[in-house]
Amino acid sequence: MKKSLVGIAAVAAILFTAGCSAAGDDASKSNEETNTANTAVDLSKLGVNEAAQALVPADIAERGTVIVGVDATYPPNEFKDEAGNAIGWEVDMVAAAITRMGLEPELKIAKFENIVPNIELGKFDLGIAGYYDTLKRQKDFDVVDYIWAGNQFASLAKNTIAEETDICGKKIAVANGGSAPLYYIPEVQKKCDAAGAGKIDTLGYDTTDEMVAAVNLGRAYALVADSPVVSYAIKNSEGKLIGSEIYENMPSGAPFSKKTDGKLAEAFAAALQSMHDDGTYDQILEFWGVEAGRYDAITINAGDKD
Repeated sequence: MKKSLVGIAAVAAILFTAGCSAAGDDASKSNEETNTANTAVDLSKLGVNEAAQALVPADIAERGTVIVGVDATYPPNEFKDEAGNAIGWEVDMVAAAITRMGLEPELKIAKFENIVPNIELGKFDLGIAGYYDTLKRQKDFDVVDYIWAGNQFASLAKNTIAEETDICGKKIAVANGGSAPLYYIPEVQKKCDAAGAGKIDTLGYDTTDEMVAAVNLGRAYALVADSPVVSYAIKNSEGKLIGSEIYENMPSGAPFSKKTDGKLAEAFAAALQSMHDDGTYDQILEFWGVEAGRYDAITINAGDKD
C-alpha cells in the first residue's frame, strides 16, 4: 500500500473533512444521495455484465452487497465530501465495478490500519487505500490490479529532488502504517549508505494533510506518497509544491480475501475489464486527472516485487 497525499484544495471546490472514523462507520450512500458533481459515473446507467455476475459467490449474491473498506483520507483516490461521503477516482472505479456485477457497493470508512484485518476477519470483502500489488501481499490476498502507481516526492521548490539520494540525511514526511516507511525508504537508505550519505529521518503522520503541512512549514524536507495523489496535491498547492520523478512504478489495486476461493476477485476483475472495454474506465480516470496511471488490461496478482 502506498499512502497518499492530501491536497490543500479539494476537487470541485469541495471542503472535505480530513481523517477517518473507526472501522465499520457506514459511508454508503445511494446514487440519489450523492452529489453527481463529485463522481464520474451514474451508477443507475451502468448496467450489469452477465459474465461478471455469473462469477459472484452464492453467499455474496444472496447478500446483494459488496462491503468495501475505504481509507478516506487522501484525494483523489478516496476522501470525504462536505457531507462526509466517500468520493474519489478509486471509489468511483470500485462502486462502478460492483454495480456491473449486479450488486450494490457498501462503503465503510475506516482507518488504514484496520482495513486489512477486517478483510481477514470477513467484515470487509475488499479494501481501497492505494494498495500496491506485492508478492508479500499476494500470500494472503488476491489483488485486482487496475492502475500503475509509484513512489513520488513532493517538496518546496527550494528543495528540488532530482534523484532519490537527495533525501539522504533529511526529514521526510510519511504516512503511519504506509509502505513508504516500511519498504521504500529503507531501500533508499541502502543507497544513502552506499554513497556515504546521512540517515533519512522519517516523520510519521496519521493524515496526509498533516504531511503537506509539515512540508509547507519546513518541518519536513519533503513527503513521499503514491504518484496519482502527489500529482493531485501539487496541482492544488497553488504553486507551493513540486514533484520528483516517479520511482518503482507497480501495479496497484484492491486486495480481496482468498477465503472466497478467488471467485469474488475474478468477478470484480471481469466487471472492471468490461468497463475498460466500453470506455467507462477511462472516463473515471480522466474525470479525476489520473489517466497517467492507465492500466492496459485488468489483472490479478500481477505484481512481481516484494
